[in-house]
Amino acid sequence: DDAPLDTLHIGPEVEERQMKRLSHVKDERDDGAVKAALATVAGDAAQPDVNLMPSILDAVRAYATVGEVVDAMADVFGRWTEDPVI
Repeated sequence: DDAPLDTLHIGPEVEERQMKRLSHVKDERDDGAVKAALATVAGDAAQPDVNLMPSILDAVRAYATVGEVVDAMADVFGRWTEDPVI
């Protein structure tokens, strides 16, 4: 089965529209609430017996981005990357 796979291509106009929407959300959100929510995510992540989902949901409700939430957890857990094998 060597048939070529269909690849999804996102046009630059879609990317531009999404970037404008993200910029608008970031401009309109309460930065203090986002920072506080992300600090709670990081604090909860540092405690091994705490369920992270409630603090993650609070951060999302404050309009934190996925990247910001991941960064808050990465500050505690670190990041893992696989070494490329050639």
